[in-house]
Amino acid sequence: MLRELHIKNFALIDESYLELGEGLTVLTGETGAGKTIIIEAMNLLIGERADTTLIRTGSAQAHVEGLFSLESSHLIPEFDWEELSPDARGEFVISRIISNEGKSKCYIGGKLVALGSLLSLGNNLVDLHGQHEHQSLLKPALHLDYLDMYGGEELSKLRGEFAEGYRKLDDLRQELERLCLNEAERLKRIDLLKFQIDEIERANLQRGEGESLNRERAILRNAEGLYSASQQAYQAISGDETLQGALDCVHQAVQEMKTVSSIDENLDEICRTLESLSYEMEDCARCLNAYREGIDFSPGRLDEIESRLALVDLLKKKYGKSIEEIIGYKDKAEVELDELADSGNRAQALEGEVAELEEKLGLLAGKISDARRGIASRFEKEVQLQLQELNMANARFKVAIEQEPCLGGLPVGKKSLKASPQGVDQVEFLISPNPGEPLKSLAKIASGGEISRIMLALKIILAGIDNIPILIFDEIDVGIGGKAASAIGQKLALLARNHQVVCVTHLPQIASFADRHFYVYKKEVEGRTSIRVEPLDSEGRTNELARMLSGAAVSAVSRKHAKEMIESAEKVKVAVRG
Repeated sequence: MLRELHIKNFALIDESYLELGEGLTVLTGETGAGKTIIIEAMNLLIGERADTTLIRTGSAQAHVEGLFSLESSHLIPEFDWEELSPDARGEFVISRIISNEGKSKCYIGGKLVALGSLLSLGNNLVDLHGQHEHQSLLKPALHLDYLDMYGGEELSKLRGEFAEGYRKLDDLRQELERLCLNEAERLKRIDLLKFQIDEIERANLQRGEGESLNRERAILRNAEGLYSASQQAYQAISGDETLQGALDCVHQAVQEMKTVSSIDENLDEICRTLESLSYEMEDCARCLNAYREGIDFSPGRLDEIESRLALVDLLKKKYGKSIEEIIGYKDKAEVELDELADSGNRAQALEGEVAELEEKLGLLAGKISDARRGIASRFEKEVQLQLQELNMANARFKVAIEQEPCLGGLPVGKKSLKASPQGVDQVEFLISPNPGEPLKSLAKIASGGEISRIMLALKIILAGIDNIPILIFDEIDVGIGGKAASAIGQKLALLARNHQVVCVTHLPQIASFADRHFYVYKKEVEGRTSIRVEPLDSEGRTNELARMLSGAAVSAVSRKHAKEMIESAEKVKVAVRG
């Protein structure tokens, strides 16, 4: 859940700090007080693109930060938690910084991440319903998953069995496609592979050969310089007819020290060091002489190396960036060549396997479709009942299950249907909010209030299935009041048993069910308007509900009514939450 929210220099908010909690949190305040701005700040934390116009005038940047905690049942396996700090799985901070320069930074667990990573997490962390677009239930691609989750364990088992079989079928089809190239293409491919394998084999490449050839080429190209340097070094040590070498000087020093070391024992160590040095210099001289004599001045060898490296470079351009990759390419080519050579027999066997598996999956897909249609009928009735209690008695809800004919698809009955790992069905939730209107996609419903109530109805039904821990409802009370408002408040309280729920509302009937209540208002400070967010205690809640009830000055009557409303809501909460 979202435990703490810190907002700074965002829109009209100079700085606000909210400590949230479990259950149902409501935000109330007069129209235009800035309640929706709080929701917009939350929206940034779940991956919404930043808008520099939201930076408070006169500030260089806006900052929104949220402290989240997840129970083990809400951990999100799809998200790469290894990218975060080791403690991120239990409790972590999400931060967004928007600068006047148009740049936005996202942090999860103190680590800078791409917006896409934050969006990936946000999609599984928060569902925001109302005038914003961060609504998972408005995405038709997810409707089939929701219906199947509603169907329970038996349907989940069938779907898992189908998905496993479909993956196997896809692998077999791909292998068959590779093998079933037409004969001319197959022969061309065989000729090409043979040529490539032969070209690589004739090169007789050795792993690490490139590095050793480059080293030898460098030596041959610089043979004269290497010979000259080793010759001069050898002469400097050994000397010649005209020059006394360093070795002779050291030998002379040794003889001098030996004549006097018996007089002063302190010279013994120096004498021994000079003798050791003379031995090492003799070794160096021998090595230099051998190196000098071994230098190859043959231009023919250099030409051989250049030709060899040119061949290696040519093969790299064709088959890989290194000798290892070229050899690896040859190995793969040999495997493919063997497959093509035996493709006739293998293709015939694969055709039989594919046909058998298609028939099996077609029967399973039909069984899954039948189960979905039965489940859809029950689901529609449940949603319809929920909508009636939410002042949408005339609304019609439909689970549309369609199938797309496809040549070469799965045989289901007498049809060939397009398939996916989920089966052959395409599912979408449709709604008609008012009498006489046709059923439409949920995403095409214009009213934010209607959308939120539909979402609430679906969330109530899917409460035990949906694993998204935080639900935010904005404009859920548009166009309703009285009994319907009380029903919404009760359902939000029920939903808050398994989720953290945040709701912006103008209705006291809904606000009375709050576990935590914040009052949002505008205040002028030093000539500037600023939005303030104040947590309300018991007395504050009573006064706020009284204001919402009366729409004017708080009276004793409105306060009495507010107290009764809160007391009644508390009893209902105890009942619905057990």
